[in-house]
Amino acid sequence: MKKGLDKHRLLAIVIVVFAVAFFYLNIFLPKAIPLFMRTGTPRTPFNILILGTDTTYNHETGQPIPESNGRTDSILLAHLNPINFQIHVLSIPRDTYLTIPGYGRNKINAANVFGGIPLVKKTVTGLTKQKIDHFIKIKPEALIKLVDLLGGVSLFVEKDMYYVDKAQGLKIDLKMGRQKLSGQQAHGFIRYRHDLLGDIGRVNRQQVFLKALTKALLKPSNLLKAPFAIKTALGEIETDLTIPQTIGILNISRTATIKTATVSGEAKLLRGAGSVWEIDEQGLKKMLQEYF
Repeated sequence: MKKGLDKHRLLAIVIVVFAVAFFYLNIFLPKAIPLFMRTGTPRTPFNILILGTDTTYNHETGQPIPESNGRTDSILLAHLNPINFQIHVLSIPRDTYLTIPGYGRNKINAANVFGGIPLVKKTVTGLTKQKIDHFIKIKPEALIKLVDLLGGVSLFVEKDMYYVDKAQGLKIDLKMGRQKLSGQQAHGFIRYRHDLLGDIGRVNRQQVFLKALTKALLKPSNLLKAPFAIKTALGEIETDLTIPQTIGILNISRTATIKTATVSGEAKLLRGAGSVWEIDEQGLKKMLQEYF
């Protein structure tokens, strides 16, 4: 009787140890678990369009217009592959000059103003020839809340940055060096483009910030906090992702290799359009073959 009881106890201990080990690996090292056994992680590659918009202000009152479609300051197409734990992020400069369906040649950041998310998706698909499975549209307030709830984001500020735009409610005042940025400071970091590199410099900083934010989200001290931080920020985010899908993406991100690139091209001045990013079609084609 005692021998049978010991066997049951031993079996129970083995099951508990296995369950704890499985939970630990699934949360902290999902790569160690075969794909068919993983929980909370997508199982096939997919693409997410990530948009950061500015805020449109009423010229008379100086107050933000809540229901307006602002221009897209950040346009990223992310390809997530849960099979080999790779995330490739392609940045599309806001001044990229192309054909917006139904509106002719223009800068890509105008697509959201003309036709909202559907037109932006159609325009990006036309440029990249990639299917967009999900989208995330982020207002500045969402980013500020998310960073603050995570206790800040640590990164290296490559130069002193100072710029004030009262019409946009924007004040940037950052000093060079490695530091932990608050939500407001992080917003300034990814918006700054008043140097020789202009919009391309801003794209590079957005890529630096994306990696730093991912690292902050996946810190052990933030793992339990991250879903609540995301949920709080959702009031300023428009997306077709559910909370479980978002957590699944974080699950991939924990051990994924993240590569970033910017659409190939060069800056030019065009009459009637100002400074634009002219696409290098061959360079973009090679980039898409590598990243998607």
